Parts: sequence; C-alpha cells; structure tokens
Amino acid sequence: VYALLDSPSVTGAYRFHIRPQPSLSVDVDKHLFAREDIDNLGVAPLTSMFDHGQPGMTRRDDFRPRVHDSDGLQVLTRAGEWIWRPLTNPAAFRVTQQRDRDPAGFGLFQRERDFSRYLDRQAQYHRRPSQWVEPAGDWGEGGVELVEIPSDGETNDNIVAYWAPDATFRAGERRHYAYRLRVLDDQAPGH
Repeated sequence: VYALLDSPSVTGAYRFHIRPQPSLSVDVDKHLFAREDIDNLGVAPLTSMFDHGQPGMTRRDDFRPRVHDSDGLQVLTRAGEWIWRPLTNPAAFRVTQQRDRDPAGFGLFQRERDFSRYLDRQAQYHRRPSQWVEPAGDWGEGGVELVEIPSDGETNDNIVAYWAPDATFRAGERRHYAYRLRVLDDQAPGH
C-alpha cells in the first residue's frame, strides 16, 4: 500500500508492506519533507486506552476491576535493556520519555491475560492485542515518549507512544524512517 502525507507543516511518501501470516506485521518505509520547522516529531505512533486497572484505581461505579487495551509501555534499548512502564489514567496531562539512541524496539502491551482480572465478556480486554515497533536503520538521539491523557471513560484512546528525535526537523529538510510494526498476543519479541 502506498500513501501520501500532505499537511501545512510536512509532506511525505509512505510504503506499507502488510504480512497477515503467521501474525500480522507491517513494514513501514516513509520519507518526510518539512515545510516548516517541527520541534516535536512523533515517529511510529501507537495509541491505546487505559481507564483503570492498577491497585487503588478502581471506579466506584464500575464492577470491572480493570478496563484497558494496554497496561504498559515496553522498551528495548539499543544496549539490550528491557524497561517496563505501567500505564495510568492520570489526574493531569503527563508526558514522560525513555532516552536512547537508535532504539531496538518499543510497544504498548496488554500483559494481563486472565479473564477474572477484567470480568468483561463483551469487550474482552484480556484478549486485546499488543503493538510492537522494531526500528530499522539509524534513528539517532531521542526518546520513546509516552503521553497519558486524563479520561473519564473507555471510549477515548488516551495513551500515545512514539519515538521523538532530539533534532528539530527544519523546513527544507528530508528524513527517512523504516520500521516493522508487529501485532502480538502478550510478550515482546525475544522475551
């Protein structure tokens, strides 16, 4: 699949090679061209929902102990370190960053797979897939940013994770990013 990006600040060309078997993966190859200076570029964005589920975060008006599509951010640094960051539904907008150079991978995961932890036969949160990004090539200095947005319900995707390069994307510059997006059941590759 080929696609074009056309906005006031950036334009781009995308190629998506979709492999449905044995588990879904998409190879993404994109070329971006800045029309304006962009201070915070988000590469390989992932979104999810986290309403409640950590101890002390239950809602009085909800019989379900957990309501979320993902329960944490998993990062594999270039140095081979695995980092797990549990998700929250914060009281105020929050952005955190895991610093790295040329990351080996990151993703939003649903690790808890026991139905009794959710008690939701309709939404089946215990069966929600996880998303994993495997960067290819040199992505440079930056960090995996996690954005957590306060939400009052499960209909809002209030979690965002992406790679944020340090260098400002200057008007007239061109950048290339390639990565594989994988959809998984529960664990990060190699874990």
